[in-house]
Amino acid sequence: MRDDNIVDDQPVQVTLYLNKAPRAAASMAGLLQRGYLVPVTGSVSIVKLLIGLPGFDETYIGEELQTIFVNGLPVDDVYRLLKPGDTLALSAAMPGLAGAIFRKGGLHGSLRTRPEAKKEQQVEESGYVTVKLFNRVSADTGPQQLRAGICIQGKILARFLDKQGMRILPLLERAEIKGFAVALEELPGRIGDLQVVLLRTFYSRSHALRGNG
Repeated sequence: MRDDNIVDDQPVQVTLYLNKAPRAAASMAGLLQRGYLVPVTGSVSIVKLLIGLPGFDETYIGEELQTIFVNGLPVDDVYRLLKPGDTLALSAAMPGLAGAIFRKGGLHGSLRTRPEAKKEQQVEESGYVTVKLFNRVSADTGPQQLRAGICIQGKILARFLDKQGMRILPLLERAEIKGFAVALEELPGRIGDLQVVLLRTFYSRSHALRGNG
């Protein structure tokens, strides 16, 4: 689904400091299934967009990405052009017949419902491509992307934190908005109305070591 209503405001920086619980990174990586925002200017191919993100390289894209959807439809060509407002969903191998049908280049690709072929056109406007990562792709690349920082709609992050509730609060040490501490239980209410936030996550210990360096 395309979201053409996102305003290209300056993102507000939100930083979460995780504790060392093994579940912490995995729990936050699940956020990437909800969809985060990658800024683009004009048209960009799938492969070019992904190589610009932490955790992706040509080998990973070629060998591990087994299912690619653009705006809800499966595609095989990693050189397909994306434009602002598009949604790109990525998955490793999916189980069963569905996985066989939607796997890029798969033998059962003929069973897909295919859209009418349209000529791709270059566009010049700036905006965001929404990226959604599932299963192993989220686990493999999510922690690196969250450390580097991802753009995400404030309401999506707020809903994620609200839904996780007591399951995720014990995994967080503290939170900051624009460098200022904010109570964890207040965070969803503080960010829900923000158009775009720049979210970064760190382990608290690594943050302390960086501060002493």
